[in-house]
Amino acid sequence: MKWNLKSIELELKVNWRISRNESLIKENFILSRGEYESEVAPNIRYSETKSKILENFEELKSQKKVRINPRWCNSFKNAVSNILLKQNCGGDILNVLGLKGLREVETSFSIPIMDPRDVKDYLRTNHQFNIYKLKVSNLESKELLLEVLKCTDKKIRIDANEGFSEISRFLQFENELKGKNIELIEQPFKKSMQEEYKELKARSLFPIIADESVEDDFEPNLFKDQFHGINIKLMKAGGIKKSYELIKKAKAANLKVMLGCMIESSLGIEEAFYLAELADFIDLDGALLTRNDPYTGKFEVTNGKLSYKKSTQYDLYPKSGTD
Repeated sequence: MKWNLKSIELELKVNWRISRNESLIKENFILSRGEYESEVAPNIRYSETKSKILENFEELKSQKKVRINPRWCNSFKNAVSNILLKQNCGGDILNVLGLKGLREVETSFSIPIMDPRDVKDYLRTNHQFNIYKLKVSNLESKELLLEVLKCTDKKIRIDANEGFSEISRFLQFENELKGKNIELIEQPFKKSMQEEYKELKARSLFPIIADESVEDDFEPNLFKDQFHGINIKLMKAGGIKKSYELIKKAKAANLKVMLGCMIESSLGIEEAFYLAELADFIDLDGALLTRNDPYTGKFEVTNGKLSYKKSTQYDLYPKSGTD
């Protein structure tokens, strides 16, 4: 059966700015084989480039028997693994994983780094959410943070994307959050700053969640010393099945689990949605941040909840008919 790969350009509704880069367009890929397809959302943070994805694809096409190369980009491994899983179970992934499935989940919605003067309009435009995830870079984001807290009393998650380099400056930033409706803080330091994370876990006012520090595996005992939980994304983990295994591993270590995403179409979000019942926190807003989602119609947002409607390919619940 022939493999196919096509590029899709997702236009962002606003300038997508985080601590390390910014963009108005995200180029992803749709990998397909027969009736099944999956998404590849490469991330430059993990040195995933278009050229590497194309190289991975050429190697995949040349194989007589499909074997996932450990050296492939995790986002590409995600798509290959997901397609093979769908083929093997006829699309009935919930049954294979022993899950019931959810029809709706409450997701956070991201606020990128922006001019504080634009916050009020941004929140007015996206008023339907009950949880917001604010992107920050460092102590200089204080003004943006204070403006967000001024404009909404809804729950806030802080995502630093490794933007802080000193624990003292982060604690200074965190001091501004005392008494505020902050649910958690994601990845303030670089992955390599393990000693700082150990110190921060003992001193932080809020739960600290690992994001960039965890990819396709992690050491439970090491992470327990540094974090209260981890953010698992299919594109980092390498697929639905591997993400499922990582969630189980995290739960066994008493780590909280956030189910997250990259900037993706609703196809990628649908694949993460299979695992939603296993997560403590949901952050599946990737497609909601785009103007031209090619798989629009799979989900709708009502009262801050992401509700599954239908699939353009096959129903998420092909046998169980879960409500």
